[in-house]
Amino acid sequence: MRWLFVFSLLVLLTVGGVMGLLVGYRWMTSMQADVKVVPGEMVLVPPAGAVPREGGELVVSREAYAARKNPLPRTPESAKRGEKLYAIYCTPCHGATGKGDGPVTPRFIPPPDLASPQVQARSDGHMSYYIGYGGAIMPAYGEALSVTERWDLVNYLRTLARK
Repeated sequence: MRWLFVFSLLVLLTVGGVMGLLVGYRWMTSMQADVKVVPGEMVLVPPAGAVPREGGELVVSREAYAARKNPLPRTPESAKRGEKLYAIYCTPCHGATGKGDGPVTPRFIPPPDLASPQVQARSDGHMSYYIGYGGAIMPAYGEALSVTERWDLVNYLRTLARK
């Protein structure tokens, strides 16, 4: 009788232990079955009607940005603000007159003449995109300039053709 009790107790403990392990195994592997999103792999689109509370502008394609209209009117005040920004950020490469004769250009690929008809034919959005996001040889100034400052700079660039 004693052997029956010991045998029953061993079977009960074995079955209970195996069941406990199976329940624990389910919880240990549940994260392996979940859907994973690797950081930086996928950008989630905000729901319709969402209003941003902080951060900068949304990054769009070059073509979509080129289609944007300048929200700032071309006033002398805006061009004056743009001229100050031009002296700080653009003069080293493009020169004081925008001809591409800045002091650093002998060591680099010469930048385009900003007063040329080819450059002036580009849309305001195209110019603002290149100021903010850069190009093949032009650095991006989106971190240094606000969106409004970029449009002021575009308004100043439009005055270069008349000089």
